[in-house]
Amino acid sequence: MSSFKREENGDISIEISTQESQVLISLSEQLLELLSQGDSHAEASDPLSHLVGISDSDELPEDPVLRRLFPDAYQDSASSSEFRRYTEYGLREKKKAHARIIYQALTSQGEIDEITPGQIPIDKSSFKLIIGNAEILDWLSGLNDLRLALAVRLGIGGGGKESADIDTKAIHNKYEVMIESDPMKAVYAVYSWIGWLQQGLLEEITPN
Repeated sequence: MSSFKREENGDISIEISTQESQVLISLSEQLLELLSQGDSHAEASDPLSHLVGISDSDELPEDPVLRRLFPDAYQDSASSSEFRRYTEYGLREKKKAHARIIYQALTSQGEIDEITPGQIPIDKSSFKLIIGNAEILDWLSGLNDLRLALAVRLGIGGGGKESADIDTKAIHNKYEVMIESDPMKAVYAVYSWIGWLQQGLLEEITPN
């Protein structure tokens, strides 16, 4: 895969294979489905609270991925529950919006040599993906959520910068000793690849 490149208009482009795009499509779709769990119940149980963004749940989600994406904000359980009730719905909506931007950028079809979000050639092995300047931070946040979700499924801890560095080394070592027929080897490769996308995109927007 090529590296990210800044376009003259401020957008960022990268050459990506259709196979790689399908990986992001699948992961984004799964994350959207997971983040949408409980939406209809919340709206039906208290429409007014749902309208203003107040959740009827103040407990940690049962799914381990959601627990990682929406951790307790305080050590005190009462404070965490109150904070969660007023913030989790809004955070879910933001994360869904980020995942939807990635998903929609790769699912619509077109017949051009390069694409903007919403268009993808179906008869080419690779294409030039354009990430609009206004959506760069959305992509960074969305990729981070996808990587966190994979980390949970792989049993990888951490979340801060320091622990993320340790995880990267441990993942590389584990990946190197895995046999090719191990189905989890591909998952580790995808986890590392998404991290590479994050880092490359971040470096492209970070001033020298």
